[in-house]
Amino acid sequence: MPKYERAPKTVNDLANDIMVGCTEHKPLLDAKVKIDFVFAYADEDQDGNPRNFAVKHHGRRLFGQARIIKTKERVLGRGDAEILLDANWWGGVTEEKQRALLDHELTHLVVRTDKFGRFDFDDLHRPMLKLRLHDHEFGWFASIAKRHGADSIECEQAHRMMTEAGQFYWPGIVEKRK
Repeated sequence: MPKYERAPKTVNDLANDIMVGCTEHKPLLDAKVKIDFVFAYADEDQDGNPRNFAVKHHGRRLFGQARIIKTKERVLGRGDAEILLDANWWGGVTEEKQRALLDHELTHLVVRTDKFGRFDFDDLHRPMLKLRLHDHEFGWFASIAKRHGADSIECEQAHRMMTEAGQFYWPGIVEKRK
């Protein structure tokens, strides 16, 4: 079972810096959304090595995960949203990677608005949120792509992504991985 602790203030500061610098996150600031940042630590063996992953979804490792906090938890002093971070991963990567992950998780958080574009608030007068889904989700089996080629969902997804975005998604990937 992972161990949890409130992330240090430096994480809040980094997230705030990202929100201030990105107009896409302006509604989070304008609505005064309170975000709780939480570190999750993986279980360790007797030598101090992680036995598994601290944050998972459908058995797959995640480095971060955003969720909306329910009203009952807000009454007890929680924030409006929570961003759970894999502390084992966080401690071993550059600030640039940390920023990219925080930006990703913040992008999941959307302030709900009424038909006039005004923020919606709950009974506690806290901003109501919804989760934004990823622009692309992939569930791939390489063996299916090999066997069925262009007729496979895998290849259809790859083709759609390349035609819709082209080189937008791929620049610098080869250079960065070296």
